[in-house]
Amino acid sequence: MDKKLSEPLSYSRISTFYECPQQYEFKYVKKIETPPHWYFSYGKSIHAVLERLLQCHVGPDSCLYAGTGELFGTSLQQMLEEVWLHEGYQSPESEARYHREALRVLTGFFPIFQATWQEMLYTERLITTEVDGIPFTGIVDRIDRIAEGLYRIVDYKSSRPREVATLKSHRFQVALYAAALAQDAEFREARFVLQTYYLRENLKAELNGDAEEYIAKSRQVLVKAASHIARGDFRGRRSSKCFSCDFRNICPVFKRS
Repeated sequence: MDKKLSEPLSYSRISTFYECPQQYEFKYVKKIETPPHWYFSYGKSIHAVLERLLQCHVGPDSCLYAGTGELFGTSLQQMLEEVWLHEGYQSPESEARYHREALRVLTGFFPIFQATWQEMLYTERLITTEVDGIPFTGIVDRIDRIAEGLYRIVDYKSSRPREVATLKSHRFQVALYAAALAQDAEFREARFVLQTYYLRENLKAELNGDAEEYIAKSRQVLVKAASHIARGDFRGRRSSKCFSCDFRNICPVFKRS
């Protein structure tokens, strides 16, 4: 790669670039602010509760305990109230409906957490490294130790896997995290299981046998995206998503259509 990147890449940056290079330029190069959206507030609120929940452990009495060993007396409902973001909802009624759904989602996930917490090795693991010479950063929701040398990388999604393309994109995300973690001495010889967990449906999409293939492909995608971004190649392309894009009023591609 002839030119250096000004900032590390992340999964969200790479996925934005492949959705539309012009959108990447507006968002990450020109840093044009966008209005708040309910789905960002909803997802961040759920993840904030998960972050606290995953830092607890389940005692022999099936109760939650904090890291100090003290009984964790906060309920899921109270945790959600404390972190709930209000921005972006179209009406108070809409916000209340999604608030109820968020509590339903967290309540449905809780038994899964109780059954699997013993496997947890890390939560909210920050990655700052280089993959094939390309600076990369990200936060892994959860890393489990399944067996000696075998780890599960988990990313929690508050969205629904409505399209095959979306599922492939999310698999790329956990594969990219695996590629980045493999740069760390702790995971250099590790094998990985890649899991995307869809909270709203209590559905896990797990990749085991083909994980190495996906990890290798994720590195290729990273290198290709980095090459275009470093060169400033942000030529936009028309798609059905243009009509819902926050930058459509200033986008030359959309204006020409």
